[in-house]
Amino acid sequence: MNRKRAVQVAVVASSVAGYIWLGYFTERASFPQVIGIYFALFGLYVLMLRSRVLSDSLKTIIGVALIFRLALLFMTPNLSDDYFRFVWDGLLTAHGYNPYLTMPSAFIHGPETVPGITPDLFSHLNSPDYYSVYPPLCQFVFGISARLNGASILANVVTMRLFILLAEAGSMVLLYKLARKLGFPPHLIAIYAFNPLVVIELTGNLHLEAVMIFFLLLAVYLLIAGRQVYSAASFALAAGTKLWPLIFLPLLIKRIGWVRSLRYFAIVGSGLVLLFSPFLSARSVANFVSSLGLYFRKFEFNASIYYLVRWMGYQITGYNVIAVSGPVLGAVSAAIIIVIAFRQKVAGWQSLVSNMLICITVYFLFATTVHPWYLTTLVVLAVFTEYRYPLVWSLMVILSYAAYRVFPYSESLRLVALQYSVVGGWMVYEMRKRRLTYPRVE
Repeated sequence: MNRKRAVQVAVVASSVAGYIWLGYFTERASFPQVIGIYFALFGLYVLMLRSRVLSDSLKTIIGVALIFRLALLFMTPNLSDDYFRFVWDGLLTAHGYNPYLTMPSAFIHGPETVPGITPDLFSHLNSPDYYSVYPPLCQFVFGISARLNGASILANVVTMRLFILLAEAGSMVLLYKLARKLGFPPHLIAIYAFNPLVVIELTGNLHLEAVMIFFLLLAVYLLIAGRQVYSAASFALAAGTKLWPLIFLPLLIKRIGWVRSLRYFAIVGSGLVLLFSPFLSARSVANFVSSLGLYFRKFEFNASIYYLVRWMGYQITGYNVIAVSGPVLGAVSAAIIIVIAFRQKVAGWQSLVSNMLICITVYFLFATTVHPWYLTTLVVLAVFTEYRYPLVWSLMVILSYAAYRVFPYSESLRLVALQYSVVGGWMVYEMRKRRLTYPRVE
């Protein structure tokens, strides 16, 4: 075995061992162990990127990336408890109930019963007093898993994880194809394929951003290929998994023109209506919108600008002003995104990805809640830009898990400040180094 091959084997084996240790033998409350293993995995990740020991071919990259993910196939998510709600919604859907009409706290005390919907499962839900906020494509995945596996938590988890693994493999293939179309070295797909945050939060912790990312990449690929109708259909599937890709739509106007953009938007809208149609009613729409509104008006976690606004609000009013400041900051981020979309004089395909990265960054900086898995979208978009702050952020965001050291959960604002100081400093460094204040126009 030559030296390069020995290094490859050592790096892959060490990474697999780290993922197994973190995934199967680490509790969320054990914060020192969480960050210790995560930082070690990130160090191996940087080694892989800098030395390119695993960038021989697309097959090598995808093969190793899947090995990392398959190592977590049978783990029960240990850093997130959202999967209990996935199973809950899936059991409701599989038995003919509408998850947008059924509030867990009301259902568990009501006269109706569903096999698997038990007080024990209910006790693990983190938002039992809210209607589901997961869009319809998520509900289809949850429902299929529950129909196949009944009330078995592990079997549901493994089935949903298989959906994620398929999406991840597809995303890597699309990244390779997009790299060739946009003139980037194909080995850059390793930025996403090997990123520890992506592996742990999507495959490990079962977040369906993986499915959204696949359809988003497919939409971009089809758009560049000139197949706008199919691109819009794929974009609808992305938004039908997670809603925030909708913020990218204004970026298309200067690239394909107003007429084609309006047709594109109409197809996306029609696709979303079609996806929601099995659950659609006036009441379900109202419940979904109401629960979604709580994201801006009540939920807060690992925020940046919002926490500064919250502090100023306490100084002025003496109470938490999230009910007002959350929606206002959302409106401000939307206004900035629209300005970014319309200020370009020339708009090409390479700059589309850069602008998407900037827009989603703006959205997260003004958000009241930024969970670690949200940042996987930043990581995938960073592949086709000169920006590397998403990778720094994907490292520093692990500090947010300090909140789970105690129960009830309590954030360490010092660690939040440290996270955003490092990320913000890196952003400023990159912009000054490349003399960029906005994405370059191609």
